This record gives sequence, structure tokens and C-alpha cells, in this order.
Amino acid sequence: MKPFLEISIERTFEKELSILELVVKIGKAFKLLYKKNYKIFDLKDDSYVRIDFESKMDFEKIYEKSFSFYVYVFENFIDNNKAFQSIFRDKKGNKNKKPENYIVLRYKTNFINPIKQYLGFTTRVNKIFGSTVINEELADGYLRFVNKKEDFEALLVPGDVRQGWVDFFKIKKIDLDLPQIKEFFKVVEKWKKLF
Repeated sequence: MKPFLEISIERTFEKELSILELVVKIGKAFKLLYKKNYKIFDLKDDSYVRIDFESKMDFEKIYEKSFSFYVYVFENFIDNNKAFQSIFRDKKGNKNKKPENYIVLRYKTNFINPIKQYLGFTTRVNKIFGSTVINEELADGYLRFVNKKEDFEALLVPGDVRQGWVDFFKIKKIDLDLPQIKEFFKVVEKWKKLF
């Protein structure tokens, strides 16, 4: 059986966009990030996006690319750069406020192993970059609790290309002229040359 990934919305506080419109946004982002075609199943409040893969190796590749990017950036820049990390810590705002999730996404698959290996690392990435996103593993996938709309929007931009990071920093309201952000872009360019 070929691997598949289905992404649906368990619940959301979104008032302007319908469930279907949100699912379409997710599908388009997935295609942009991973260059994979998707299908939308329009079931009103139970609409979802489905991506079918040619093989297990094909499925693993989408996680391997993101994983290699973040490992490189963490090892060569973020881990030993407290000034960069503090940019996002300063943007978190009031920590006493109880989080209410803007959206909860449901990821379902018949091939969970690549996702399992990646989940712990994505939690670390989200924390460093100031996103409140929590993953909860399920037998056939996982739930992703996304605290703020800006966190959801940030999930939809490609994290391995310069324009994706420009968009990400704009969503997070981070000044692109900060010296640490300029250094970050230099590391991104080095990674692109290697991979």
C-alpha cells in the first residue's frame, strides 16, 4: 500500500474563512513546500486535503529535507546564538494568558515512522522561533495544536527558501534589518549550496 497523508481541521476559531478555504490554503502550502500534488475532499465541516506518495521513500523525503535544513541551521547558527534566540523570546508577549488554540489540525497517515522521528524536533523548532505549536502523537498520525493565527500562517510558508523566511519574519513582525536576521540568511544560503 502506498503512503498517504491527510490533513483536516479538528476545530478552529477562524471566523472569516470556511473550513474548506482553510484546507485549500493548507493544500497549496504543502505543494509549495514539498512540490507534491494534493486533492481536496469537500465535505463541508469535515473537508480535508490528501497527498498520495509513490513510495515510502518518497514520503520520507519530505521530512528528511526539512530535518536536514533545521539540523544544519541549528548546528551552524542557532544553538550557540543566544542573541538570535532572544529575538523570538521577546515577541511572545504575556505568558500568563491561558492559550486557546486558533486551530487544531489532524494529520492522518498509514506510514507514521517518518513523522514520529520528526515530531520532537519540530517542537524544539517551534519553541525557538516563538511559535506556540504543540504536537500530540496518535496511532495513525498526530494532532497539531496551533495557538495563534500567526503561528498557523507561519506554518504555511516554505522554511528552506529565502522568500519563505522573509514571509515568516514578516508574519512574526521581526525586523529584517536586524544583524542576527541578516546572519541567519547567510546560513540559509550556505545550506542551499550544500544541498
